[in-house]
Amino acid sequence: MTTQSQPNPETKMYNERLTFYHANGKGTGAAVQIEPRINQLPGDRYNCFFMDIARQKTIASRGGGQGGTTHATFDWEKKITVKLDFADISELLTVLDGVRDHVGGEREALYHQSGETNTMIRFSRHTSGGIALSLSRKSAGDSEPNRIGTVLSQAEAIGLRYIFQVGLFFVTFPAIARGGRE
Repeated sequence: MTTQSQPNPETKMYNERLTFYHANGKGTGAAVQIEPRINQLPGDRYNCFFMDIARQKTIASRGGGQGGTTHATFDWEKKITVKLDFADISELLTVLDGVRDHVGGEREALYHQSGETNTMIRFSRHTSGGIALSLSRKSAGDSEPNRIGTVLSQAEAIGLRYIFQVGLFFVTFPAIARGGRE
Protein backbone atom coordinates (compact mmCIF):
# COMPACT_ATOMS: atom_id res chain seq x y z
CA MET A 1 0.00 0.00 0.00
CA THR A 2 1.36 3.41 -1.00
CA THR A 3 0.50 6.55 0.88
CA GLN A 4 0.80 9.99 -0.58
CA SER A 5 2.44 12.58 1.58
CA GLN A 6 0.55 15.81 1.89
CA PRO A 7 2.46 19.08 1.62
CA ASN A 8 2.95 20.96 4.84
CA PRO A 9 0.35 23.76 4.75
CA GLU A 10 2.88 26.05 6.47
CA THR A 11 5.26 25.68 3.51
CA LYS A 12 5.09 27.95 0.49
CA MET A 13 5.67 25.55 -2.36
CA TYR A 14 6.80 27.77 -5.27
CA ASN A 15 8.97 30.50 -3.92
CA GLU A 16 11.96 30.30 -6.24
CA ARG A 17 13.16 33.07 -8.51
CA LEU A 18 14.35 33.08 -12.09
CA THR A 19 17.09 35.67 -12.60
CA PHE A 20 18.55 37.07 -15.81
CA TYR A 21 21.90 38.80 -15.20
CA HIS A 22 22.97 41.33 -17.82
CA ALA A 23 26.18 42.82 -16.46
CA ASN A 24 28.60 44.71 -18.67
CA GLY A 25 32.07 46.20 -18.40
CA LYS A 26 30.71 49.77 -18.15
CA GLY A 27 28.62 49.06 -15.05
CA THR A 28 25.41 50.04 -16.85
CA GLY A 29 23.79 46.59 -16.96
CA ALA A 30 20.73 45.30 -15.14
CA ALA A 31 19.32 42.11 -13.66
CA VAL A 32 15.71 40.91 -13.76
CA GLN A 33 14.10 38.52 -11.29
CA ILE A 34 10.79 36.77 -11.87
CA GLU A 35 9.17 35.22 -8.82
CA PRO A 36 5.98 33.20 -9.07
CA ARG A 37 3.70 33.53 -6.07
CA ILE A 38 1.57 30.57 -6.99
CA ASN A 39 0.01 27.92 -4.78
CA GLN A 40 0.49 30.05 -1.72
CA LEU A 41 -1.48 29.56 1.43
CA PRO A 42 -5.14 30.43 0.81
CA GLY A 43 -4.89 33.42 3.16
CA ASP A 44 -2.05 34.96 1.15
CA ARG A 45 -4.14 35.28 -2.03
CA TYR A 46 -1.18 36.42 -4.12
CA ASN A 47 -1.33 34.04 -7.11
CA CYS A 48 0.65 36.30 -9.38
CA PHE A 49 4.21 36.90 -10.50
CA PHE A 50 6.49 39.57 -9.09
CA MET A 51 9.08 41.10 -11.39
CA ASP A 52 12.08 42.97 -9.98
CA ILE A 53 14.71 44.85 -11.94
CA ALA A 54 17.92 46.27 -10.48
CA ARG A 55 20.78 48.34 -11.87
CA GLN A 56 24.29 46.97 -12.02
CA LYS A 57 26.21 48.20 -8.97
CA THR A 58 29.78 47.00 -9.64
CA ILE A 59 31.65 45.56 -12.60
CA ALA A 60 33.26 42.13 -12.63
CA SER A 61 37.01 41.84 -12.28
CA ARG A 62 39.62 39.16 -12.52
CA GLY A 63 41.90 38.83 -9.54
CA GLY A 64 45.45 39.61 -10.75
CA GLY A 65 47.71 36.70 -9.86
CA GLN A 66 45.19 35.16 -7.49
CA GLY A 67 43.16 33.60 -10.28
CA GLY A 68 39.91 34.60 -8.57
CA THR A 69 37.04 36.45 -10.14
CA THR A 70 34.82 39.05 -8.55
CA HIS A 71 31.39 38.93 -10.11
CA ALA A 72 29.37 42.00 -10.95
CA THR A 73 26.82 42.98 -8.32
CA PHE A 74 23.38 44.53 -8.62
CA ASP A 75 21.64 47.11 -6.44
CA TRP A 76 18.71 45.03 -5.18
CA GLU A 77 18.18 47.58 -2.37
CA LYS A 78 16.99 50.10 -5.01
CA LYS A 79 15.16 47.67 -7.28
CA ILE A 80 11.85 48.39 -8.95
CA THR A 81 9.18 45.77 -8.30
CA VAL A 82 5.90 45.20 -10.10
CA LYS A 83 3.16 42.66 -9.45
CA LEU A 84 1.93 40.88 -12.58
CA ASP A 85 -1.62 39.55 -12.54
CA PHE A 86 -3.61 37.62 -15.16
CA ALA A 87 -4.15 40.63 -17.43
CA ASP A 88 -0.49 41.73 -17.25
CA ILE A 89 0.85 38.25 -17.98
CA SER A 90 -1.58 37.84 -20.87
CA GLU A 91 -0.41 41.16 -22.31
CA LEU A 92 3.27 40.13 -22.00
CA LEU A 93 2.44 36.85 -23.74
CA THR A 94 1.06 38.73 -26.77
CA VAL A 95 4.60 40.03 -27.33
CA LEU A 96 6.36 36.77 -26.43
CA ASP A 97 4.03 34.86 -28.81
CA GLY A 98 4.67 37.34 -31.65
CA VAL A 99 1.08 38.61 -31.79
CA ARG A 100 2.09 42.21 -31.01
CA ASP A 101 5.30 44.20 -31.14
CA HIS A 102 4.78 45.80 -27.72
CA VAL A 103 2.40 45.86 -24.77
CA GLY A 104 -0.05 48.58 -23.88
CA GLY A 105 -1.52 49.69 -27.19
CA GLU A 106 -0.81 53.32 -28.13
CA ARG A 107 0.84 54.01 -24.76
CA GLU A 108 3.34 51.20 -25.50
CA ALA A 109 3.46 50.36 -21.80
CA LEU A 110 1.36 48.86 -19.03
CA TYR A 111 0.45 51.30 -16.29
CA HIS A 112 0.17 50.48 -12.59
CA GLN A 113 -0.77 52.92 -9.84
CA SER A 114 -0.44 52.25 -6.14
CA GLY A 115 -1.18 55.17 -3.87
CA GLU A 116 0.92 58.07 -5.12
CA THR A 117 3.34 55.87 -7.06
CA ASN A 118 3.06 55.13 -10.78
CA THR A 119 4.90 52.28 -12.49
CA MET A 120 5.24 51.72 -16.24
CA ILE A 121 6.12 48.33 -17.75
CA ARG A 122 7.62 48.54 -21.22
CA PHE A 123 7.94 45.21 -22.99
CA SER A 124 8.59 45.05 -26.73
CA ARG A 125 10.25 43.11 -29.49
CA HIS A 126 13.86 44.18 -30.00
CA THR A 127 15.79 44.34 -33.28
CA SER A 128 18.10 41.60 -31.91
CA GLY A 129 15.15 39.21 -31.87
CA GLY A 130 14.96 39.38 -28.08
CA ILE A 131 12.71 41.44 -25.82
CA ALA A 132 13.36 44.98 -24.55
CA LEU A 133 12.12 45.24 -20.96
CA SER A 134 12.09 48.25 -18.68
CA LEU A 135 10.32 49.30 -15.53
CA SER A 136 10.00 52.92 -14.50
CA ARG A 137 8.60 54.23 -11.26
CA LYS A 138 7.71 57.74 -10.18
CA SER A 139 6.39 58.70 -6.78
CA ALA A 140 4.72 61.98 -5.84
CA GLY A 141 7.45 64.55 -5.31
CA ASP A 142 9.94 62.88 -7.68
CA SER A 143 11.05 65.17 -10.49
CA GLU A 144 12.05 62.30 -12.78
CA PRO A 145 11.02 58.64 -12.91
CA ASN A 146 13.50 55.93 -11.92
CA ARG A 147 13.89 53.80 -15.07
CA ILE A 148 15.82 50.54 -15.39
CA GLY A 149 15.91 48.40 -18.51
CA THR A 150 17.64 45.59 -20.35
CA VAL A 151 17.24 43.39 -23.41
CA LEU A 152 16.45 39.71 -22.93
CA SER A 153 18.00 37.35 -25.47
CA GLN A 154 15.89 35.20 -27.78
CA ALA A 155 16.62 32.15 -25.61
CA GLU A 156 15.65 34.01 -22.41
CA ALA A 157 12.46 35.25 -24.10
CA ILE A 158 11.50 31.70 -25.13
CA GLY A 159 12.10 30.39 -21.60
CA LEU A 160 10.13 33.27 -20.08
CA ARG A 161 7.28 32.61 -22.50
CA TYR A 162 6.93 29.03 -21.25
CA ILE A 163 7.19 30.07 -17.61
CA PHE A 164 4.39 32.61 -18.08
CA GLN A 165 2.24 30.22 -20.15
CA VAL A 166 2.35 27.50 -17.50
CA GLY A 167 2.17 29.95 -14.62
CA LEU A 168 -0.89 31.72 -16.02
CA PHE A 169 -2.99 28.61 -15.46
CA PHE A 170 -1.98 28.41 -11.79
CA VAL A 171 -2.39 32.16 -11.26
CA THR A 172 -5.96 31.72 -12.46
CA PHE A 173 -6.78 28.39 -10.75
CA PRO A 174 -4.45 28.12 -7.72
CA ALA A 175 -6.59 25.58 -5.83
CA ILE A 176 -5.99 22.96 -8.53
CA ALA A 177 -2.28 22.96 -7.69
CA ARG A 178 -3.19 22.31 -4.04
CA GLY A 179 -5.46 19.45 -5.07
CA GLY A 180 -8.67 21.00 -3.84
CA ARG A 181 -11.10 23.87 -4.02
CA GLU A 182 -10.98 27.12 -2.17
